[in-house]
Amino acid sequence: MGSSIGIYQPFFKASVIERLDPGFIALDWLLNPTPALRELALHRHIAVQGIYSRHQLTGLLSPKFFSKTNLRSQQVYAWIADNPGHDIYLINGGPYGPYTTYNSVERSKITHHPAFESWMRALCGTIGFKPPEELSRQTNANRCSCNYWIASPTFWESWVREVVAPIFEMMRSCKETDEIFAYVKYRSPTPAYNVTFIYERLIDYYVAQKKINAIHYPWNAQSVLSLNYHPSVRVYLEEMIPLVDRIDAAGPWSESDKAWLKERFAALNLGNVSAVLASDPADFDLPRFYPK
Repeated sequence: MGSSIGIYQPFFKASVIERLDPGFIALDWLLNPTPALRELALHRHIAVQGIYSRHQLTGLLSPKFFSKTNLRSQQVYAWIADNPGHDIYLINGGPYGPYTTYNSVERSKITHHPAFESWMRALCGTIGFKPPEELSRQTNANRCSCNYWIASPTFWESWVREVVAPIFEMMRSCKETDEIFAYVKYRSPTPAYNVTFIYERLIDYYVAQKKINAIHYPWNAQSVLSLNYHPSVRVYLEEMIPLVDRIDAAGPWSESDKAWLKERFAALNLGNVSAVLASDPADFDLPRFYPK
């Protein structure tokens, strides 16, 4: 199975190597020419080098994949083997997210900048992709909101042609004052551009609009709660998961439902505390937990 599937994990500093999952393929990214572009630059590298053409399915998972999901490579391969035939397999790296905000863009407006959605729509207008006029509810059944996906060469070709390449074309004419290419509000000591987080959010809308044959990893209450959270977040999730799941099961969210979730999340008052304790306290770039 592993020979037909190429799931890569990049290492951009030597200390990361020993914390990678040995079941994935280590990708040397020590050169890391544009750190602020994160996985966007790595996806372009995979395309330019034709890496995705070597496998039936190709993906790129960050070194913090296990720390964020508690999933080992064997589990990922087994899930794919049990669900063959899809063009893309998506894993939400923040499966607690649907219990904090209505969708991932709303989350970004809260955690990054209130103008996040307008920046995303401006970028989409430039590259010729039209997201929905109204961004609907996202659960773990349709929310990846990160770069944890493994896809076929056909998907990679379309994604690179319609999203990755046009974004890089934008960069040629961008100005220093362009907010899309400004540094984002983020905990990492290494700066990242706003565009990298916009890029993460686009995958869900692209998959839905293009009607891609997709499957999302089946997170449930038990697996969501199995992750390593800040104590205040765990208490919040233990109470909120059944309540939010009940609203999702009942049908479309009302405006009062949306306001209620927003108020509850705001009351959590995380400040600078990360919801998931995925980073090594001594070095943000290193995963706190890793397969041993």
